[in-house]
Amino acid sequence: MYGQDDEPALVHEDNVLPMSQLKRPVLPGPKETNYLVANRQAWTSLQSSCSGKHQHGVAFIVRKEISSSVISCTPISSRLISIRISARPHKLTIIQAYAPTSGHGDEEVEEFYDQLEATIAKVPRKDLMMVQGYWNAKVGPDAYENWAGTVGRFGMGDTNDRGIRLLEFAKSHCLTLANTLHPKNWSRTVTWHSPNGQVHNQIDFILVPQRFKSSINKANTRTFPGADIGSDHDLVLTTIKLKLNSKYPEAVEIFKAQVGGKFAVLSVLDNDIDTLAGNIKEVLLTTADEVLGKQQKRSKPWVTTEVLDLCDKRRELRHAKHTSHEARIQYREMNREVRKKVKAAKEDWIEAQCKVIDKGLTAGNIKEAYNTLKDLIK
Repeated sequence: MYGQDDEPALVHEDNVLPMSQLKRPVLPGPKETNYLVANRQAWTSLQSSCSGKHQHGVAFIVRKEISSSVISCTPISSRLISIRISARPHKLTIIQAYAPTSGHGDEEVEEFYDQLEATIAKVPRKDLMMVQGYWNAKVGPDAYENWAGTVGRFGMGDTNDRGIRLLEFAKSHCLTLANTLHPKNWSRTVTWHSPNGQVHNQIDFILVPQRFKSSINKANTRTFPGADIGSDHDLVLTTIKLKLNSKYPEAVEIFKAQVGGKFAVLSVLDNDIDTLAGNIKEVLLTTADEVLGKQQKRSKPWVTTEVLDLCDKRRELRHAKHTSHEARIQYREMNREVRKKVKAAKEDWIEAQCKVIDKGLTAGNIKEAYNTLKDLIK
């Protein structure tokens, strides 16, 4: 994980990559984690950044195959973001934090922790909650005597004041510092290296509820010093054994029940293998259409769900418009409504894009303004 004011931070947590900083679009990593460019089809990104200078920001990158398990993602500030994922035996809430660096005073540090406390207060009590990120805090082996259970025996260096503040926070929420629970080589413990290469510290931590310590792969909770991520911080990884659920369990059960009933009918028919395969395919497709409906495709970025629903209604009326004079009138009225909504949606989208361009130019983010302008004039 990284945490400098001008560098990105990244944590790999199964299929979710929380990160601090949003400047670099490419997130390479060790081969076994198979990191990809954020805007490729395998990943989708969710972010929270400041509106001024690009000094700090936090985000998650989620594999698209598990995006259906994401219940919500809540940007809180340029230093905090949370994501909630449907899983078994408990839903998972991950909070990514980017604490103030040494150049910020204690007042700002306390403000950060106050905001973090307010965020945790909104997390459902039954959720498995993880809090992780760059803490600018040193927690060494000396802390174990007084903070056993909150920290392991295998921290690094001597505990400093901000380390004590982190331990106080962790203990108040029954959290433990996961990357201090198992002995590792020095290179797999340190998370930060000074620019001159003379100072090395462990200041990035993953906090996990103490009651879920048995779910942590402690030996695999470590840093990856070989990950070429363009920062003076190393990548930090942990593995937790959880099963992800779909956000639509009712639909899954309904689909299984309906398919099972239709398959029972097919089993008594005396058909050849090709006919049977065709019937199975038809059953699966028609049942999926009945339970889930067809996915609405958007050919233009400004097309909203409301516009797509109106287009579906217009399509139904078009087939019946020649049956009666009243049907023709309904079709014309719906056609006018669709055109009106499309025009309004396009104008709203253009206005939003112009605001993004203006915001980028004001903040000195020329790249964002240029890319938005390219999308606008396509």
